[in-house]
Amino acid sequence: MKKLLGLLLIPLATAAIWWLARPQSEAPDSKPPAPSNTTAKAQKPAVPALITSPVQVSVVTATPAPPTAPMRIEAPPMKPVAIPADYLQSIQSTPERQQAEEIALNLRNYGQRFGGNPTGTNAEIVAALRGANPARANYLPQNARLNENGEVLDPWGTPWSFHSNSAFDTEVRSAGPDMKLHTPDDIVTK
Repeated sequence: MKKLLGLLLIPLATAAIWWLARPQSEAPDSKPPAPSNTTAKAQKPAVPALITSPVQVSVVTATPAPPTAPMRIEAPPMKPVAIPADYLQSIQSTPERQQAEEIALNLRNYGQRFGGNPTGTNAEIVAALRGANPARANYLPQNARLNENGEVLDPWGTPWSFHSNSAFDTEVRSAGPDMKLHTPDDIVTK
């Protein structure tokens, strides 16, 4: 019996010595000790025993930044915008601009129905808008002025200019009162 008791006491004594000599680790719910006001170097966290890559070294040895309160950043006030003298006149709708918008709207409606705006010359686009399309639908107003070539004319008697930027984006341009394209008095819409 003494032999059996001696055999049981050896492992128990070894376990007790190991338990008392083991390194003390923090419990997961315990708080870290309060920082002291000494000028000692910042303590780095303990490095785990198995580090296998430089990334792990940088993660383990990096000192976490202390939490800071959120900071509100205000944008500087905007500078006043100078409004051009002719601004109100430029945004007012004129009969010429309304006509350009109506033609552009008809082109968009055509494009939505047939999967893209008509392309080509003024006369070819007018023909497509006037019924030369799969549905024989008319997308051009009845009061549109046409010349002998079948081109739709702006209020000054110049053919409208059509420029396709994409399948659904066509620029409609009038030469304006000076009857010259790409000058400041042109009326342009999409």
